[in-house]
Amino acid sequence: MLFSTRIIAPLLMACTMPLLTASKVLTQTAPSSTKLPSTGLRTTDQVLNQVCNFLKAQKSFTVEMDITYDNVLDSGEKVQYAAYQKVWVAKPNQLRSDYRGDQRNNSFYYDGKSLTWQNTDLDFYATKPAASTIDQVISNVELKYGLTIPMSNLFVDDPCGKVTSDIQKSVFVGSNLVDRVPAHHILFIGEDRDWQMWVSRSRQPLPLKIVITYKNLPSSPQYTAILSRWNFKPEIPAQTFTYEPSEKAIGIEFLPTESTSEAVEQ
Repeated sequence: MLFSTRIIAPLLMACTMPLLTASKVLTQTAPSSTKLPSTGLRTTDQVLNQVCNFLKAQKSFTVEMDITYDNVLDSGEKVQYAAYQKVWVAKPNQLRSDYRGDQRNNSFYYDGKSLTWQNTDLDFYATKPAASTIDQVISNVELKYGLTIPMSNLFVDDPCGKVTSDIQKSVFVGSNLVDRVPAHHILFIGEDRDWQMWVSRSRQPLPLKIVITYKNLPSSPQYTAILSRWNFKPEIPAQTFTYEPSEKAIGIEFLPTESTSEAVEQ
């Protein structure tokens, strides 16, 4: 993404595909049972529908993510980088994301009227008037400026609305651990990417871990996010979503991207 000051900002690497609907039939790796443990649910569809419907019903929440992602070197070897992200959501028109990682540090603010991208290392920021909903803002910043927010599908009104067509098959892998806690582990198989999701077995069906494998890229790099500290009754001060520049902050301008199709989602 280019700015009018001729500075190239770090690309906001993202996973825009966290939630997926599954195929109609559950494929079981262990043929002894077709029933998900301790839930009465029988298909991956039912598990994912519960996740999507639950998140769709939440009007505000906060969540934290520990992220790792692969970078394939020119020589073919893979190296792994890490990041941490905290997100505040107040539907329909407030969003904030703080991202701190090995390759970049930035924050994104949206208060219902304007949006701001801030490079926290250099204290640069760019502000634009914004659309009236989170859904529109997430779409617009990607199309116009090449910015994507990691796990952004979690924050929109319909978390599963745009991703159903890419899934060819789903597999219930088993009851496997996330942070030492058993969770429903499901594999979604697509043409270009495979997704794994671990869903909590508690009363609130939450995505606890997501792994994306870019199987058609060299060395099949992966993007992993572990989601924790979900809070659906947060007390969020209104100023959380509005950027206030420091005295030393430098305002810059977005330059619209010529094409977002060249950007590779991470």
